[in-house]
Amino acid sequence: MAERELRTDACLIVPCYRHVGPLLESLERLRACRMPIIIVDDGNAPEEGARLAAAGSDDVIILRNEENLGKGASVIMGFRKAAELGFRYAVQIDADGQIDTGGIADVLAASERNPGRLVYGVPVYDRSVNRLRFISRYITHFWVAVELGRCAVTDTMCGLRLYPLKETLEVCGAHRLGARMDFDTEIFVRLCWAGVRDVPVPVRVRYIENGVSNFDALRDNVRISWMHTRLVCEKCLRGMKRLFGIRR
Repeated sequence: MAERELRTDACLIVPCYRHVGPLLESLERLRACRMPIIIVDDGNAPEEGARLAAAGSDDVIILRNEENLGKGASVIMGFRKAAELGFRYAVQIDADGQIDTGGIADVLAASERNPGRLVYGVPVYDRSVNRLRFISRYITHFWVAVELGRCAVTDTMCGLRLYPLKETLEVCGAHRLGARMDFDTEIFVRLCWAGVRDVPVPVRVRYIENGVSNFDALRDNVRISWMHTRLVCEKCLRGMKRLFGIRR
């Protein structure tokens, strides 16, 4: 381990694809959180992968996918490594540098007040926010409200969350979750369905001018639409089973 004392109950998971520069720029700020860090290199180009590998240390573990598998697949890979190392919680943060790393302390504090819960970031945007993306999030919020039967959840797409690992891996093992940008919302909904309670925490977010986005407007919107279709249909089926007393 590094010379400074690190948390033993929680680690940080950072999936990284085409954001090696911003991640390395923020790495010291992440290390200042005094948590072991698991970085998942999701099929970056060899020279970029080499830069990430060089950043590995006692408290920074580098995992690598030889090809790009998607954010969801990379986060699940990080979950499994975190569980293998004995952690109870995993804080996941995106690598693009848009989220204020100060929010990590806030989600940890919220978890200490509410142990065992899913703690999720709620973006507080500045003027850099992309209006189209801002509107699209509210469309997702509508469908999540339908799927959960409540409107209290204010964001299911923010790239900062704290997951209870045992419950999260149980959900990952029971369902074939979306491997890409559809992952964040689906894992949120399924954790809530599994009885995990959620806690929102405001986090500051800024969009970087000319930053690299891994969101594929066509393919990822199709994936997300199909994910919501599946979840709504599953919710309706569950309701019908309860109505008619069907146990399976």
